[in-house]
Amino acid sequence: MFLKALDVVTIRELAKRVNVIPVIAKSDTTCKDELVRFKKKILSELKSNNIEIYQFPIDDETVRKENEALNSLMPFAVVGSTDFVDKEGKMVRARRYPWGIVEVENVDHCDFVKLHRRERLREMKMKDGDCGPKMMEAFKQKEKEFRDEMKQKDDDFQRQFIDRVNAKEEELKRREEVILMREKEQREKFEEEYSRLESSLNSVREEKAKLEAKNTLHGKKNKQRL
Repeated sequence: MFLKALDVVTIRELAKRVNVIPVIAKSDTTCKDELVRFKKKILSELKSNNIEIYQFPIDDETVRKENEALNSLMPFAVVGSTDFVDKEGKMVRARRYPWGIVEVENVDHCDFVKLHRRERLREMKMKDGDCGPKMMEAFKQKEKEFRDEMKQKDDDFQRQFIDRVNAKEEELKRREEVILMREKEQREKFEEEYSRLESSLNSVREEKAKLEAKNTLHGKKNKQRL
């Protein structure tokens, strides 16, 4: 028996309240043939224990083939990995083994992509069976949301850029005012010093003139005495 008694009781109770989708983890630990037999055994035990699992709806012709294919994959065999491997120049999420790699997002290696697609549809607010106009409507809505988001980001970027330019201009203006103020102070100091020196020079000239006049007068008096 693959399922433990506790598992059976738990899954049966869960099935009464939520949709049960069986998943086989670490499916890369077995070969494909064994995995097929393992899936059949799991389904057999679930059925024998009267445990109902979720079945993708097949009443809509537009999605019948796709959903039948999904139903045939149950339990979904998945592989998880946090590592990326270089495959022909492209980085893919995978597990590496001596004999090769197992890709997480390769439908030939595991069923993760199928589950991921359903999750993406759910994020897009779509239900099982939605297609055609509803699919296009959801796509257009997501496209509009994306464009609106990009426009908002572009507007925010433009506003931030303008704010930065204005802030830089204000900073440059303040620096220019400081430079002009310092230049004015230096010019005033220079003019003050120049005025002081000129005043001192005039005083020296006056003293010189007085001295020369005095000497001239003294010389004339000496000649008169002679």
